[in-house]
Amino acid sequence: MIRRAGDSIEDEAIQALLDTVRNLGFDATAEVAPASQTGIDFLFELGGTTFVGEATTVVTAGDAPGLFRRLNRGKRPAIVVADRIARSAKDAFGKAGINYLDRRGELRIVAPPILINTTVPASATGQVAGAPLASQVAKEVAITVLLTPDQPHRVRDTAAFINRAPSAVSRALAGLRRIGLVTSTGEPIVPDLFDELATVWRRESVALAGLPQPRRRTSNDELALGLVDIESTPGWALTDTLAAASWGMPVVARGDYPPDFYVPTTTAFNRALAQFGPAADTSTRACTIALAPARLVCLRRVDHSQSSGEVWPVANHVVVALDLASEQARGREILEQWQPHGIFRAW
Repeated sequence: MIRRAGDSIEDEAIQALLDTVRNLGFDATAEVAPASQTGIDFLFELGGTTFVGEATTVVTAGDAPGLFRRLNRGKRPAIVVADRIARSAKDAFGKAGINYLDRRGELRIVAPPILINTTVPASATGQVAGAPLASQVAKEVAITVLLTPDQPHRVRDTAAFINRAPSAVSRALAGLRRIGLVTSTGEPIVPDLFDELATVWRRESVALAGLPQPRRRTSNDELALGLVDIESTPGWALTDTLAAASWGMPVVARGDYPPDFYVPTTTAFNRALAQFGPAADTSTRACTIALAPARLVCLRRVDHSQSSGEVWPVANHVVVALDLASEQARGREILEQWQPHGIFRAW
C-alpha cells in the first residue's frame, strides 16, 4: 500500500519499485516513512523483510558515502530508488550491501533468501536518457568534457573550443547536470556520460570505390579534406580501426586496410560520392565516408604523422572510442585494454 497520495518523489519512487517487483511475480508493500525516522524516505517490505529506502533523482559516486551513512544507521537492509545511478555508485552499493532500483532498467535486491539482480523495463519519467544529448552542441560539449575528464570545464572555454555560442553551451551543460552526467563544475561522470553518448552515437558510412590523394590540391579543396592547419580547421577525420591504431589502441589491421573517414559537410560527402563512386562490394572498398554526427568531430583533428606515421588527420580519441564502442564485444574489449600515457580514459 501507499500511505500518502500525491506527486512527491517518494510516492513516485515507491510506485515504481512496487510495479517493478510485482511485474517479476513478487508480493510487496511500501509506505512513506514516518517523520520520526529521519533520513529515511520510505519503508519497503518484500518476502517478510523490511527495507529502509531513499528516493532521489540521480546518484553519483560522490553521493554514495552520504547514502551509506543515512541508510546504515539501523540493522535493516537498505534500498535506493533513483532515475539514474552511476555505474561507479552501483559498484560501491554492491560492496556496501545497498540494494537499488535504477529506473532506467536495473534492479538489485540481495538480502538472503531474496536474490534479485536483473534488468527490468525502464520506469524513469523525466528527461533521463537520450534527449539531453540529442543536439549537435550537446554531443560536442560531452566530447569536450570527456577529452579531459579529470578537469573542470567552464562555459566560455568550452564554447571557444567547439566554436559555439556560450549560451548554447550553457544550456547543454545545464541539461547534462540535471540528469547527473556532469558535476556543477563541468566534470563528467564517467563512464556514465561516455556510455550515454555511445547510445545516441551513429555513423552511417558509405563504401567508396576510390580514395582521395593528399597531394592533389584542386580536387582536395573541392572535397574539403582540410590538410592545412589540421588542428584548427575542419576537414576529413580518420576514425575507427586505423585511427585506433594511430592512438595506440590494441587493434590489428593489415597494411592495406582501407581507411574510414568522417567528412565535415553534406556537400563534401556528395562530391566524394560523385567523384569516386560507391564500391561494388565492401570487401573491395577503397575507403568509407560518413557525415560527422557533430561538427566538432571534423574541427579538432589530430596530426599523428610524426608519432605513428599516419598520413591522414585523425579524429580525437573520444570520437574513435565511440565508434569502437558501437562494436560491443570487440570494441569494448579494445577500449578496456588501452592503457594510454598522458590521457585519462573516460570509459
